[in-house]
Amino acid sequence: MFRPLTLTLLALTFSAAIAPAQTATARYHLEDVWLLPDVTHPGAPPRLMTGAFRWTYTVGDFENGMAEFEWVDIPWFGSDLNMMIVTIDTGSIELSLNGNYHGLGLDVSLHFVDDLLPNRPVAIDLATSKFHVEQGISYQGSVIDGAVHHDPQLALTMSGTCTQPTFTIEGVTTQRPVALLYAFGTGSQVIPAGYPCAGTVLGLDASTRLGVTLQADAAGLAQLSTTVPPGACGRVYLQALDLSSCGLSPVLPLL
Repeated sequence: MFRPLTLTLLALTFSAAIAPAQTATARYHLEDVWLLPDVTHPGAPPRLMTGAFRWTYTVGDFENGMAEFEWVDIPWFGSDLNMMIVTIDTGSIELSLNGNYHGLGLDVSLHFVDDLLPNRPVAIDLATSKFHVEQGISYQGSVIDGAVHHDPQLALTMSGTCTQPTFTIEGVTTQRPVALLYAFGTGSQVIPAGYPCAGTVLGLDASTRLGVTLQADAAGLAQLSTTVPPGACGRVYLQALDLSSCGLSPVLPLL
């Protein structure tokens, strides 16, 4: 049903066609973001801030994309986005009060340690991040932990054995191509200009090669059964790349 593939023979380049100026969307969520009201309430316990947002951008120009919270819940304030002014860029998240309300105030600044990227987490800068919430009572203090995590759009799994595996990719743009990439190490290789999904930051290193391009079915599913030499087991890492959305799967070690 599926054509066999031997990893030792692969030395291909990205060859699938992709339209220019393509739009992609990356999704993120707040992970373990804890707010401690140590300025106004010393000794009080921290509370968890949660939320998720999406970043829509032109492929190859991630930094000039636009972000929007899908939902957010701020301790001592609530989750009504209509009451908030939200600014998200590659370096920070800023939330403030939309309008003047008696007894209400909101000023949350979450600064990132590194720039936000399409497919990996970024830690919150605890030295510069802070918050001030007013709900009749003032809560002001520090951000003591947290990160922004990328939500993978694709799922890449393997069944069978290492030398006779079947790879399954789920969540692909329906009836569109998906690339199965492999490398001999993990890293942050950037797809260069002139290739499909240029500018996308992979979870693989500079040894990245294109293994095969598959076509997803109407359910967004693609599969490949293949043969792998024993020497590749434990040494090769794989990642799926949707050539329409430029979404990535988590990296999968070949074990």
